Amino acid sequence: MTAFHSNGNQGVHIREAGLDDLPLLVSMARETFIDSYEHLNDPIHFWDYVDGALTEDKFQEEMETAGSVFYLAFYDGFPAGFCKVNVHRDNPLLPPEGPYIELERIYVQRLYKGMRIGHQLLARAIRTGLEAGCRYLWLGVWQKNFQAIAWYERQGLRRIGEKTFLMGSDEQHDWVMGMEIG
Repeated sequence: MTAFHSNGNQGVHIREAGLDDLPLLVSMARETFIDSYEHLNDPIHFWDYVDGALTEDKFQEEMETAGSVFYLAFYDGFPAGFCKVNVHRDNPLLPPEGPYIELERIYVQRLYKGMRIGHQLLARAIRTGLEAGCRYLWLGVWQKNFQAIAWYERQGLRRIGEKTFLMGSDEQHDWVMGMEIG
């Protein structure tokens, strides 16, 4: 596994996650997802999604998918967040000249928000894309997640379309956002 150290924030260490990290990844995913979205969703649809998508079996399947990489962020040695990227994940809303990298997940635990952990994870995702020869980074973000949308816009991503996301069986609408990276 490779490590990525930030020169701008001495306490941040980012490394690629392995199968041994599954319990930590799932724990952080569930905690941050529940903290961020439980109060905004119908409990039946919400828990159906959480119990199906945020499990060790599901994360292992994703981790073993070619082109998918999870990165863990630590702040002064403590788990602070993670992201998942998918290299060469196409999107018909992007310019035809790829290749692309998708930032599928980026989660920072509440305690570490405001400490630039998200910036470091985004930088690592971009670096992964550049190393793979990708020209664009894209992601989907729930249209009601105003704080995340504003943060992505400050990072240089722009809305390029929309897509449907299923929270359980509840159809929700995401913005597709993207930026040129190479």
